[in-house]
Amino acid sequence: MHSFVLGVFSFLIFILSVNGTMALRNTLAVVLLVLLVTLVVRGQANLHSIFKNKEFHWILGSLVVFVLYVLFHSIYLSHEMLWSLSEFKSHIFYPFLYFSMGIVLASYVSKSEQITKETLITILFYSIFIHILYIDLVAIDKLFHDGIMMRRYGGLMDSPVQPNYLTNILLAMIIAEFVYRLRVKKQILKVSNGVLYLLLIACIFSTFVEALRLGDIALVFLGIGSSMAFLYKNNQYSVGVKRFIATSLIIVLTIPLAYNLNTDPRWAKLIETIPLAMDTSNSMHWLDRSQSVPKTESGYEVKGSNYERIAWVMKALEYSIEEPMGVGFGRNAFGHAMEDRHGALAKRGGTAHSSILDLTVGAGVFATLLWLFFVYRVAKVAVNQFETDYDYFSLLSLFLIMGYVGRGFVDANMRDHMFLQFMIILGISVYYMIVKKDKTLVAK
Repeated sequence: MHSFVLGVFSFLIFILSVNGTMALRNTLAVVLLVLLVTLVVRGQANLHSIFKNKEFHWILGSLVVFVLYVLFHSIYLSHEMLWSLSEFKSHIFYPFLYFSMGIVLASYVSKSEQITKETLITILFYSIFIHILYIDLVAIDKLFHDGIMMRRYGGLMDSPVQPNYLTNILLAMIIAEFVYRLRVKKQILKVSNGVLYLLLIACIFSTFVEALRLGDIALVFLGIGSSMAFLYKNNQYSVGVKRFIATSLIIVLTIPLAYNLNTDPRWAKLIETIPLAMDTSNSMHWLDRSQSVPKTESGYEVKGSNYERIAWVMKALEYSIEEPMGVGFGRNAFGHAMEDRHGALAKRGGTAHSSILDLTVGAGVFATLLWLFFVYRVAKVAVNQFETDYDYFSLLSLFLIMGYVGRGFVDANMRDHMFLQFMIILGISVYYMIVKKDKTLVAK
């Protein structure tokens, strides 16, 4: 039974990111859900350990309140109820189910005598890593045969954005593993130190191929966070060794951004673009690309990603102030808000390219505060647990939130399979973090 459960889980994690597999991924999700419910009914899942924990009550309770509020908003406050309900089902309720499945799957493994949490995390890692390995191999082949370094290549996915999220998740797992091994002298991922270094190199190389500015910036924060976690109350190493390791973590995770700065021409005009992009009354190009393009004093035409992202953020903030209760939850709520104000010129399918702002424009300021409160509760437990036990899963939970939720302020990632993947992995990590905390307290 356990092999089948892990097999379905592994295949689901792998297939989630592959384009054109909606029917298959939904089938696998339903099969996994039925299996996990069956295991709970049979008493083969160790849910008692986590549900008796008060911190988990706060985490789960805050998430449930968020989900219920968005449902209430979709029915009673949305400008278009049917649209919001459809969006709620796919992009709020389903992620909640995935988070729950992560909790139950981890609880099943926790109680099993045949498999361990180390096995589960290793299977999770390699199920994602297959995508990154494929991207690296294609890029290396292109480099050797044509002498060209591929950029913005998505592998089995249509866009490089999607594998970049996978790369960042893997790097969060790898860096958490490095810090855990250095601090506690134990391991979760079932690989040797040498293989772990190779996995790190492979993931760093994939960031060059994906060439995503926002993903590279997120890695810099991961480097800073991991160095702080390594240095915190660390008396195992000399001052020189601690400085070397902490600096190395930052440098390694800053390499992708340094490479991007030297290869992406958009950086050169970013500073010049910001003032014009913030002045959305100067031009309507942010609304309709057929409108006149604003120009700098040097004659440079300000357009594209640099201009639009900044302009849309400014308008999203403006819409949120004008209508703090929101227009209705949905991935393209920003487009709906634009249409309300500008009619046919607006793109109904538009996004502010910020999940936090899309959520605020859609479901209102209160919904955003509820979501951030859930994030805060998870982060609070993670920090407290790391302070007392230097636990791998507290690090992983914190790194996942730093990377994914932090990036959600400047990227539209709270949607589709990216959100589902994040929530099921977070559910697994939260379970082991909470259960480990309880065991630690009992031992003391």
